[in-house]
Amino acid sequence: MTETAAAHDSNRYERLVRRKPGSPGLAPGLESAARLQRQFEVIFAANRDAFRDARVLDLMSSTGFWSLAALDAGARHVVGVEPAIGQIEAAKKAFSECGVDAKSYRFMNSEPPAALRSFDPGAFDTVLCHGYFEQTDPRVFFAQLARLEVKRAILDTRISLGKGPIVRARQRPADEIKGKTNRFNSILSIPNHELITFFCDYFKFRWRLINGKEVALSDWTGLGDYKQDQRRTYLLERSATD
Repeated sequence: MTETAAAHDSNRYERLVRRKPGSPGLAPGLESAARLQRQFEVIFAANRDAFRDARVLDLMSSTGFWSLAALDAGARHVVGVEPAIGQIEAAKKAFSECGVDAKSYRFMNSEPPAALRSFDPGAFDTVLCHGYFEQTDPRVFFAQLARLEVKRAILDTRISLGKGPIVRARQRPADEIKGKTNRFNSILSIPNHELITFFCDYFKFRWRLINGKEVALSDWTGLGDYKQDQRRTYLLERSATD
């Protein structure tokens, strides 16, 4: 059995899949299930050193997939930050049904900026940022990573094209903003690759692309937006200080 196959029971994630219409020819939920499986393999199982015995902060933890994947990849403890209480309740229910040790995780009902300001330096080894980078000021986000003295961050974001470090503003798709009361959160600031590398250089983080068009994957099932370079995942590692 391969390391990836032994990493987790994929049925654990079925409870975390948001039921939604799939692509033509797919039953509802199947596309999401395939996506979670491939994300686990490419982002988590293939980068276990970022999670082994780590204290992990999961920003915008939603229903808990990334938090659970971090634990399955070897994390010691995960703190999930999520502003929607309904998502937190769903995550807690799923974790309980999966038999996850209650001492290995905690969910906070908070907006990420307030939560980040509340933590002390050294509280976390690894930060998970998926879907949040496009909603915040990149200067503030990287400054908080530096202040918290994290060793690593997994940055998963939509990506723009263009030369020079830039962001492109656009409105969120209607299905993503349904039910949201904060109109500010309906506007996304999509970074390009050069913006991310600019801030990595300035704040002394090495970077490596672990999911995206330039990564040689034999199976792109569920990862079409990554293959088309509409989304990328970076592993950031803090450079050694002098």
